[in-house]
Amino acid sequence: MNNSVDESIIQDAASWVLRIGVISSVVVMFAGLVICFLHGTPTVHEMKSVRFNDHFDALLKGMLHGDGLSTIQIGILLLIFTPIVRVAVSMVLFWVADKDFLYTAITFVVLMLTLTALLFLHQ
Repeated sequence: MNNSVDESIIQDAASWVLRIGVISSVVVMFAGLVICFLHGTPTVHEMKSVRFNDHFDALLKGMLHGDGLSTIQIGILLLIFTPIVRVAVSMVLFWVADKDFLYTAITFVVLMLTLTALLFLHQ
C-alpha cells in the first residue's frame, strides 16, 4: 500500500511540473508575440532572417528591455527544459519518497544523457 502512495506522489509531481512548465512557456511566448506586434508587425523577411539566440543572459537582457523576440525565445527555452526538470524531480522523488535506488540511478543516467545531448547540440 505504501508503495502505491509513493508512486502516485511521483506521478502527481511529474504531471504538475509538466503542466506548470507548458503553461508558463505558452504565457511567456504569447507575451513575446504581443510585444512584437505592439512594436510593429515584423516582416516575413525579418522573421526568416532571425536566428535563435541560445545565450540566456542576452535573451534575459533583451526581454527586460522589451524585445518580443527574446521573450518568445525564453518561452521556447522554458518548453525545452520542462521535461528535463520533470526527469530531475522524478529522480529526487525516487530517491527521497520511494527509496528506490535502482530507479534513482536509471533516472540519473537518463538526465545525464539528456544534458550531454543538449551540450553537444549547442556546439
